[in-house]
Amino acid sequence: MARRAQRRRERDREQAPAASARPGDARPEDHRPDGDRPGRDGSAEPGRWASLARALLVPSRHQVLLGLVLGLVAMGVVMQVRSQSADDTYSTARRTDLIQLLDGLSAESRRLEDELATLEQTRRELETGADSERTARQEAQSRLEELSILAGTAPAEGPGIRLHVTDPQGKVNAQVMLNAVEELRDAGAEVIELDDTVRVGTSTWFGDGPDGLVVDGQPLQSPIVVEVIGDPHALEEAVRFRGGLVSEITGPQVEGQVGVEQLDRVVVDTVRPPTVFQHAEPVPR
Repeated sequence: MARRAQRRRERDREQAPAASARPGDARPEDHRPDGDRPGRDGSAEPGRWASLARALLVPSRHQVLLGLVLGLVAMGVVMQVRSQSADDTYSTARRTDLIQLLDGLSAESRRLEDELATLEQTRRELETGADSERTARQEAQSRLEELSILAGTAPAEGPGIRLHVTDPQGKVNAQVMLNAVEELRDAGAEVIELDDTVRVGTSTWFGDGPDGLVVDGQPLQSPIVVEVIGDPHALEEAVRFRGGLVSEITGPQVEGQVGVEQLDRVVVDTVRPPTVFQHAEPVPR
């Protein structure tokens, strides 16, 4: 009797947990989000990562618009930074440097205005018909002389400057001399001669040879003499401008010296041989 009652109690105890879990009751893990439900091995399912990957690979319309707006904002910031850095060239310049630059621009402007007035006067004379043939010949001759000087095929004289470039360490290379010629041309130089042997023209080339600087095949040794015809004041201000020729030659990269002398008369006798064109020819009118 006692043994039968003990077996009944053990059977009731085993059936109690199963009876408490009814078919309609939800388990605690059923209330978890899909991304947090454990898999068979107990790890989280990749639902959340899959949703993130789909959002990145297939962006919605709002995401595309937001990306475009951010791109435009970034482009505007970059352009603003570049414009400010470009303005630093003049914002950090000294007052004397700005005055020199302004003087050079004013001199070039006056030269161009005089040339324009001369051309307009010539046009009026040709249009009036009064001795137009003589005026046309004179204008053609004057234009020929100007072009001959610019091409370097004729001697020239006029006011200008003379530069003495001393390069004890031989660091004045082709790039330095090319920069110098470009600065002088920007300042209104009409004729440039190097060491009384090289007439700078449109086809002049600069190179570095085994013995140093080479211009148009002619080696140049220190000191280099540069004679320039143009407005003396504008030319000197251009080479003395901070960051210009004098600063570059006397700086730590070259460690040379530059002497600048204004002259009322500079004579350039060196000429270039006329260019023989093999393919180009004037267009018939």
